[in-house]
Amino acid sequence: MVQTLLALAFVWPIPLFGRSGGERTNEAALQQLRMAFEAMDVAVVSDHPRCREPNLYGLYVRGSRQVVVCPRGDQSSTLRHEDWHAVQSLCLNNRRWLSRETIEQQLTRTDRAELQALVAPDRWWREAEARAIANMKVGDYLQELERACKPPGERPAV
Repeated sequence: MVQTLLALAFVWPIPLFGRSGGERTNEAALQQLRMAFEAMDVAVVSDHPRCREPNLYGLYVRGSRQVVVCPRGDQSSTLRHEDWHAVQSLCLNNRRWLSRETIEQQLTRTDRAELQALVAPDRWWREAEARAIANMKVGDYLQELERACKPPGERPAV
């Protein structure tokens, strides 16, 4: 499977930051997530020049408080993923939040294959953690978000 995916990566672009365009967005979850992020002063935008890239589902604009969610695919999943990159930078000071074991449990088969084929080893944990977190149910995600963004003295040990 991985060998086939590697071969296809050079011929057929594989979306790295989203899912297939056939997945539907849970609108209620998307609105709930937007409100939570906007309460943290993180802007969620969908009109961005990079959204013209056909395989880009979203991005966190590093060094800012802006997350881009392109109007394709499962936007609530993309928002969870990209916002977690913001959390990694803004709340966690680029420290890991989930254990490798927890990440491995949360990743899908597709996530594992794409991570292996498309992500440099030095970026693996950031991307894998964002994918694992995005795979959580919205309520669980919001709990992790709240815990991760508490002031350091109030956070549980990781």
